[in-house]
Amino acid sequence: MVALAYDVVREEERALIKAAASLGVGLRLVEIGDVLVLDAWEPDVYLVRTLSHNKGIIFASAVESRGGVAVNSSAALATSWNKALTLTKLLAAGLPVPKSFVLFGKAPLDVEGRKIVKAVSGSWGRKVSLVTSREELEVLLKSAEGEVLLLQEAVGTGEDIRVFVIGDRAVAAMRRIPPSGDWRSNAARGGTTLPQPIDGELEKLAVKAAKAVGAYYAGVDILVGDRYYVNEVNGIPEFKALMRTTGIDVAKELVLAVHELAKR
Repeated sequence: MVALAYDVVREEERALIKAAASLGVGLRLVEIGDVLVLDAWEPDVYLVRTLSHNKGIIFASAVESRGGVAVNSSAALATSWNKALTLTKLLAAGLPVPKSFVLFGKAPLDVEGRKIVKAVSGSWGRKVSLVTSREELEVLLKSAEGEVLLLQEAVGTGEDIRVFVIGDRAVAAMRRIPPSGDWRSNAARGGTTLPQPIDGELEKLAVKAAKAVGAYYAGVDILVGDRYYVNEVNGIPEFKALMRTTGIDVAKELVLAVHELAKR
């Protein structure tokens, strides 16, 4: 038996429920509402699929405190939700990442060329801006209201590859191309998606990146420039666009993998 922990039933969660039924895998549904009782969780394997990362991190920790297993772990979720922390782990693992600066305040930096500014926590391409001058950066810093920001060199055109990793395998990948006039490739923002063949280099980078943050499964974003650069690791990744683009049943792969974990 595997438990699916969620707060909102999205297309991904429906796909997981359907996959479990087709495979004959018992799936216990656990809804995480507005109140979380910390000591109420029996030891089990919980696939954490909350839309709210804060809920996911705290729920995973509560499960672990009661002897259960969270997939992903609270540590992996906390690390992957913070883009700056993620980059430190990727660097420690010897992975190529974009040149990055963490901005804690309003101290201005010289800006040469195109730079990306993003909040250290966020998804779907929100809270992300492109700056090309020191003045533009200063305007963003003034409006940040104390939020920690990440300043990164812009790699290529913004085109990237989302690789879905489970354990030691890259099970599916798609190339994401920004819409005209944008530099963000997120499918949620209208980017074009194409099936991406997974070669040895791509799989090695993605699997190593997931392991660097301690994630059993992850959506790894790899920028395409003069080489591959690992940019982000998503600990509660969406995968509906990936399934539509590649035709690979990611939900089935994930259910099977977590079911095997539960049997150990």
